[in-house]
Amino acid sequence: MDQEDFFINIVYKDKRVKFRVINPQLSLGALMNNLKHSTGKDGRLIFDFPSIDSTGAPLDYFFGKEDEMAHEIRVMRPRIGKTEQTLGDYNVNNGDTVFLIPDPFPG
Repeated sequence: MDQEDFFINIVYKDKRVKFRVINPQLSLGALMNNLKHSTGKDGRLIFDFPSIDSTGAPLDYFFGKEDEMAHEIRVMRPRIGKTEQTLGDYNVNNGDTVFLIPDPFPG
């Protein structure tokens, strides 16, 4: 069976990228790891992921999805309890837009 290509539009800072997801059932943590190492046609990383913010705090990154009712970006947690979350758990469909959200954590 030929699986249909699955794309999400990823927005980070002023950059918007159409990103092909090989396995939409992959955990959000694994997807983020793949994205951090993904390169464009020019061989350079698609997104620059600084590891620390301007105050020197270490950064983690999450995907976020717009809540159309509240008009705000909701963080899609990669894990709830011991359960790994996927795009499907947050109703992210082919062609949807997600946002990269830097999240400083105490070091």
